[in-house]
Amino acid sequence: MLARDIMNKKVLSISPDHSVSHAARIMLAAGISGLPVFDDRGRLVGMLSEGDLLRRAELGSASWREFAGVGAKPEAFIKGHSWRVGDVMTHPVVTVDEDMPIGRVAELMAAKRIKRIPVTRAEKMVGIITRSDILRAIAASVPDVVAVGDEAVRRAVLARLCSDLGLDRGSIDVTIENGNVNLWGEVNSETLREAARVAAETISGTGGVRNRLRIVAN
Repeated sequence: MLARDIMNKKVLSISPDHSVSHAARIMLAAGISGLPVFDDRGRLVGMLSEGDLLRRAELGSASWREFAGVGAKPEAFIKGHSWRVGDVMTHPVVTVDEDMPIGRVAELMAAKRIKRIPVTRAEKMVGIITRSDILRAIAASVPDVVAVGDEAVRRAVLARLCSDLGLDRGSIDVTIENGNVNLWGEVNSETLREAARVAAETISGTGGVRNRLRIVAN
């Protein structure tokens, strides 16, 4: 599955010259937590999110005052006091191409600690992906489909254990009993033993998994 398969194509946006309060009202009315910011030439120049608005002077809290006085960061003062979106937004913007696999998109969002990411085609924004879109993709996913039959399931499980976990085919075996998968052999850690169980459970057609793998020291 690619970015274009789960992205939202209808995206609200705002100008860097709009006010912060106007942006906040749009976000509240639409039930969204961030807005892409486009300049008057249609270029994506930033993202405004809830996180950008947590240290505002309007809140009357001490969160922005910690930057006051000697050694204060002027950037923090601007971000806390300016009424312009352009002064408060986050930039530059992290984007992904529409053909990027969603697994890579999720990894990028986690690495950058961002909740939304614009999707581009030929450097033009065509949609946006949020963490909610990633969750919906996970909720809609189903186990891998394999051919019907015990031997087909057995081979699929073995292939998954060897290809995904790097287990040695000579040290493991899989048997099927009344539709249930039995894992046999040796691994070198409890984590790998549990990973083998999870890998087997991802194969459609397994009635259940009995993990009989033993842990042996290297």
